[in-house]
Amino acid sequence: MNSLADLQMFLSVAGAENFSAAARQLGLPPSSVSRRIGAIEQRLGVALFRRTTRDVTLTDAGTAYSQSVGRILAELQAAEIAIARFAGQMPGTLKVEVWPGIGTWLLGPLLPRFLEENPEVQIQLEHQPAREPADALAAGADIIIRYGLAKPASLALRRLLTTRQGLYAAPRYLERHGVPASPDALQAHNCLLLQPEAEPERWRFRRGDYDRSLQPAGTLRSNDPASLQEALAAGLGLAVLHEWAATGALRQGVVQRVLPEYEVTTMESFEMHISALYAAGPKAARKARPFLDFLATALGEAGEPAA
Repeated sequence: MNSLADLQMFLSVAGAENFSAAARQLGLPPSSVSRRIGAIEQRLGVALFRRTTRDVTLTDAGTAYSQSVGRILAELQAAEIAIARFAGQMPGTLKVEVWPGIGTWLLGPLLPRFLEENPEVQIQLEHQPAREPADALAAGADIIIRYGLAKPASLALRRLLTTRQGLYAAPRYLERHGVPASPDALQAHNCLLLQPEAEPERWRFRRGDYDRSLQPAGTLRSNDPASLQEALAAGLGLAVLHEWAATGALRQGVVQRVLPEYEVTTMESFEMHISALYAAGPKAARKARPFLDFLATALGEAGEPAA
């Protein structure tokens, strides 16, 4: 019989359709994920995935198995929550502090589903300016969700998602102003900047030997991600977004990727991690676990959440 960890890993691969992407979500080497999936298939005596050099897709047997596994894990989570009621461990009000953008674009689409499945829980979601984690949580906070994997010794950490960024613009903007041929051409364009702190936002581009940081300029600087997204969709200018934040707008044709051949980041690295910090110790872990388990499963199933 496959372990729960193997079942959760199987769902992560099924959602990401890529061993490397699933491995990044799980914090495991791709070779380990591939080997364990192979062991599951050997035990079951059936292929669960069709493999190519670029991705993996579910076979008919894999689709049926993923549906069953998803139901099993959901029922197990519900059972643990039910038992927690008897032990007086239900979280009640869960205060979640999030960095700009994460609450709007990542958690926002997922919260209704969590609260519908867990009506006994109340979420108090607070958007806070990005800051380095202190030695303790902010007053009253149960969880901080932010970028990075650094943590103080007094807190526990759980990785939720690995993400990258891209440069985007609305088709109407590009029709009026043209498509920039290189990052250097952005000096002639209106750049929309997410600026949660006093430090000006810088855009770093990389392609082969090209690696340059630019100081973009434009008519809008905001610490409100929703305002930035509305201005972007309205055709005001170009903006750098996380790929998962742009998924819905891309699908609807509201925006399109610009300079896709270049890697771009507004942060310290091109590949970033979103993680959750919470107080160490069994009591705090029990309170945070239902929500963090839900997020890990939802992000693993979806590959990238709808924006």
